[in-house]
Amino acid sequence: MGGGAGNGLNFGATYGSGQLPLEYAAKNTPSSEPTDDTSPTAKSARESLLAEAQTEKVKTLIKELYHTDGGIGDGGTADAIRHELATGEKVGGKTHIRKGRERLKQIAKILRKDPNGPDSNLLRRLKADLENALGRTQ
Repeated sequence: MGGGAGNGLNFGATYGSGQLPLEYAAKNTPSSEPTDDTSPTAKSARESLLAEAQTEKVKTLIKELYHTDGGIGDGGTADAIRHELATGEKVGGKTHIRKGRERLKQIAKILRKDPNGPDSNLLRRLKADLENALGRTQ
């Protein structure tokens, strides 16, 4: 689902429900024809999450977690960590474990300040994805 060595997380949401999972929206689009990530209508996980985010702080966080040129899984830090732990190979020449831990702290801080904020559900999904990826390394 998340591609590569990733487990990807699906939170029971469907495309168009307003709760896009942390994976390519194109893979969740009901269609009789197969879609791929290079089709003009395919949205990256980054684009889908940015469209869902309501606050600038969370949009900035998503931009830090999902780069436009991410080539492993959904392009996010969590899938990069999964790949690194599964293969022992660095992604883009560096490890992402420290970055994942730092973003977890950042998410926890935002949720502590505003546990019911406009992006709280999205933040909890991002947090769960990172925790899943980090597993025993936390």
